[in-house]
Amino acid sequence: MRGVLHALAFGPAARVFLDRHVNGKPRVQIVRKANALICDPFPNGTKPLKETLHDGLQVWRVRSGDYRVLYVVREQEVLIIDID
Repeated sequence: MRGVLHALAFGPAARVFLDRHVNGKPRVQIVRKANALICDPFPNGTKPLKETLHDGLQVWRVRSGDYRVLYVVREQEVLIIDID
């Protein structure tokens, strides 16, 4: 599933984590990594989380520095569900 998607969304847990716990350069890196998922939702280094589903969809993870960005790919949307 390569190609340009139309939307990027941050779920409540991801938004709270970004707003409360990440500032400066790490925050910029995470947002850039998330934005890059719009063009390529499965970049090198992306791994599925085994036996983990969100609303029936496979949960994927990609690293951004010291953080993991957890997300699902919906039709025409990448939803960032958590950052840890």
